[in-house]
Amino acid sequence: MNENKNKQSAGNISTRKTFCRICEAHCGLAVEVDLENDEQIISVKPDKQHPVSKGYACIKGASLGALHHDPDRLKHPLKRINGKLERISWNQAITEIGERVKGIRKQHGNRAVAMYQGNPTYFSFQNIMYSSAFLESIHSPNIFASHSIDGNNKYEAVTQMYGRSMVHPIPDLKNTDFFMCFGSNPAVSQMSIITVINPIQKFNDIEARGGKVVFVDPRRNETAAKVGDHVFIKPGADVYLLLAMLHVITHEHALDTTKIEEFANNIERFIENARAWTPERAEKITGIEAANIRALALQYRDARGAALYMSTGVNMGPFGTLSYWLIQGLNLITGNLDKKGGLLVPRGAFDAVKLASMIGLGGFDEHRTLVNNWHRVAGCFPVSALAEEITVDDPDKIRALFVSAGNPMHSVPNGKALAAAMKTLDLMVCVDIYPSETSSLADYVLPATDMLERADYPVSHMVLQETPHAQYTPAMVKPQFERRPEWQIYSDLAVACGASPFGASVCNIFPHVNRWLAKIPLVGAKSRFEAIQPDHLLSLLLKWGGNVSLKELKNNPEGVLLAETQAGSFLGKRVPTDDGKVELWPTNLILDIPRLDTYEAAFAERNDQLQLIGQRERRTHNSWMHNNPNIKQGDGNKVLMHPHDAKHRQIKNKDLVKVSTQQGAVQLTVSLTDSIAAGVIAIPHGWGQQGKAMKRAAKLAGDNINKIIPGGQQHMEPASGQAIMLGHFVDVVKVEVTEQASIAADEVMYET
Repeated sequence: MNENKNKQSAGNISTRKTFCRICEAHCGLAVEVDLENDEQIISVKPDKQHPVSKGYACIKGASLGALHHDPDRLKHPLKRINGKLERISWNQAITEIGERVKGIRKQHGNRAVAMYQGNPTYFSFQNIMYSSAFLESIHSPNIFASHSIDGNNKYEAVTQMYGRSMVHPIPDLKNTDFFMCFGSNPAVSQMSIITVINPIQKFNDIEARGGKVVFVDPRRNETAAKVGDHVFIKPGADVYLLLAMLHVITHEHALDTTKIEEFANNIERFIENARAWTPERAEKITGIEAANIRALALQYRDARGAALYMSTGVNMGPFGTLSYWLIQGLNLITGNLDKKGGLLVPRGAFDAVKLASMIGLGGFDEHRTLVNNWHRVAGCFPVSALAEEITVDDPDKIRALFVSAGNPMHSVPNGKALAAAMKTLDLMVCVDIYPSETSSLADYVLPATDMLERADYPVSHMVLQETPHAQYTPAMVKPQFERRPEWQIYSDLAVACGASPFGASVCNIFPHVNRWLAKIPLVGAKSRFEAIQPDHLLSLLLKWGGNVSLKELKNNPEGVLLAETQAGSFLGKRVPTDDGKVELWPTNLILDIPRLDTYEAAFAERNDQLQLIGQRERRTHNSWMHNNPNIKQGDGNKVLMHPHDAKHRQIKNKDLVKVSTQQGAVQLTVSLTDSIAAGVIAIPHGWGQQGKAMKRAAKLAGDNINKIIPGGQQHMEPASGQAIMLGHFVDVVKVEVTEQASIAADEVMYET
C-alpha cells in the first residue's frame, strides 16, 4: 500500500478517492479524471469500497464534477472599479485589501473588522481553521456565522449543559429500540449534527428487530412516508410535547434517578419544571391527543435503549434551545445517555473536545454585540444582529466585512435590511466559489477552490460520527484558472493586514513563518511551494490522537474504521464542565422559560392565519446548488397547503397565491396535499436567485421565502440568538390575474 493508491489509472483515466462535503454524511466518492484533457472530471460516483457509505451517495455528491466545471464559477480575483467588478491580479487584490484594512484598524480600531462564515466554511478544514485564525489575529471578536440561522440553539444548549459547543450525544441507531425524531426529514436531507449514512436503512433495521420509529412533524414528510409512525404537531410546539412527556415520566409515574445523580446537577429542578405541563395542557397547544402523548412517553421510557433526536424543523422555530435542553435532559434521566442503544459521545480520530478544553475553544466568552448585548455561540455572533452592528451610531461599529463561503443577503431574514447595511461599509471582501447577491455588493471577490481542488479532513464533524472512521482526501485535481485554497488566501490576507502572529490557534503564526521562510536565500523559492500547510497541522493532531496517522490515511484513500464508541465512556469521565457533571438547570438557559406562557397564549390567538414551515428538497442545498447543470431542478419552490385551508380561501391546485407577513410578500404556486397539517403551509428555501452571474439558477422559477420572514431582535430566540425562521403566522390569498405582477415592481434586483 502506498500514497499512489489514490491514483489508480486505466489508460489516461485516473480514478481517485475522496468524500463529499455538502452535508454531514460525508459519503465516499470515486472520481474519474482525464489526465490528458486538462484533468477533466469524467465522472463522480459513490465509492463502493468506502468502509461506511459502501456505495451510498445522493445526486448532489455525484454532481460535483459539473459544479467543478461550471462556467459561472468564480475564476479570477475581482475588484469593483467604477461600479463594476473587474479582473485584477492576486498581488494587487491582497495588497490593496491589506492596506485598506490597516487603515481602517488604525482609524477605527480592530473591532471595525468582521467576518461572516457561511455553511461550507464548516465543511472545509482549511477554511474554518484559517478564516477564524485570520480574524482572531486582527483581535476582533466580530465573527458571525450561518449556524445562527439553523443550529445556534444546539450549540448554546450543550455549551451550558456540557461545557463545550461540540458535545452532541449521537443516537446509537445500530442498537436502539425506540427512536423518536422531531423536525427532520432524513430521506431528503440526511441528518444534522450527526454523521450517519443511509438513515432510512437504519430506521428499517430498527423496525425489523422489533423496535419503534416515530416522526413528529407538521408534515408527513418523505421519510415518514417510507418508514415508522408519524405524529402531526403544530409548528413550534415541540417544546410543549417534550415537557408533557417529562411530566408523564416523572410526575404521573415514578422514575428512579439515583443512578445518574453522581453525573448531573439539579435533577430535581429539571423534573419539577414539568409539573404543570400535563398532556391535557399540551394537547391544546400541540394538537396531539393527551392519550397519545402518554403512550409515546411510556414507550420511550420503557424501551431497552431509546433516543430522542431533533433537527432544523425544531432548531429554527421559537424554542429550539429549550427543546434541545429537554431532549438532552430526558435522554439523561431515563438512563439512555452514554448507553448502548441510547446515545453515545464519540471522540474522533483525535479528541477534539479535549483539545478545545485545553485551548479554550467552544466554551463561554465575554464578547458581546454593541446592540442588544448578544453573546457569541460556538465562537460566533448571531448573523441576525449583523446589520445593526454595521449601522449603529457607535465608534466601534463594523466598517469592513469579510464573507467566507456564504450568501447572507439571500439566507438571513430580512436580507433587504442587511443589503442596505452592507452598502454603507468601507470595505467588503467575499471569498467564495460562486458569485452571489452578496458578492454583487463587494469591493473585492476572491475565487476559492471547490472540494475537488483542495485537500481536506472532516475535523468539524468527526465527533458526530455514528460509525467512527477517518478519511483524508488530497486534491483530486489542480485548481482551475486562478482559484486558490482558502488557507492560502487567509494566510496572505493575515500578513497583508498586519495581523498578529500570536493567538489561541497555531494557524495565527503559520502565515508569518511561511513569509519568513520565503525570504531565506535559496530556500525561499522552494518554500513558496512547500510552505507549512494544513496537512502539517493535521498530521500533528492525528499523531496526538494516537488512533491513525496521516500516512496511513494516505495509504487508504477510501478511509479506515476506528474503534467503536463505547457506552460508559462519557459520563463521569469526559464531561468538559468545571465539575465534570452535566448541568440540568443552566443559569442562562432557564431565563427563557417564562416565554413558554406567552407563546401558549399566542397559539390560541391565531385567527385565520396559517403557520409557515420550511421544506428540504433532495436536489438542492440551501442557496448554492441551483446552478449545477447536472441536477434537473423542479419548477421552482411551491406552497404546500392542506385542501381544507385551500377550500376556505377559494384556492385550487396550481393557483398562484400571495404569502405575506408584515415584512413583505412573495407570489408562488400552490400544491395541495393532505400530507401537511391543516393550518400550516410549507415552502422550501434557497430559491429566487437574483442577478445575471449564476445564469441557470437565475432562470429558475420560484422566490426567496426568507424575504418575508421578519428579522430583528424580536424574532431572535433570546437564549441563543437563533433566528426564528419557522412557525411565523402568515396570510395566504389567491392572486387574481390582474394582480400577478404587482409585487415584482417593489423587488430589489442585484446585478452580479
